[in-house]
Amino acid sequence: MELKKRFYSTVFKEKAVSLSYQRDNLKELADELGINVQRLYKWRTSMKSTPPIRATSGTKVSFNGDEEIKRLKKELKDAQLELEI
Repeated sequence: MELKKRFYSTVFKEKAVSLSYQRDNLKELADELGINVQRLYKWRTSMKSTPPIRATSGTKVSFNGDEEIKRLKKELKDAQLELEI
């Protein structure tokens, strides 16, 4: 059986890392996103070296975790489907 290398977009990685700082259980989050928890830790480490994107004044940033997880799961499924094709 040949394993295919999975590709995760930068947006997916950034959102996953952002969620990881808001959640207490990283293993649970990794399972929900369909990734290995070690990969999540690796992304966190690599993104510490890059400065976070901050909203400019007057910009309201809202975050709904459940909707974001659903969106990320859909993005992951779409990417996996694309790889299968």
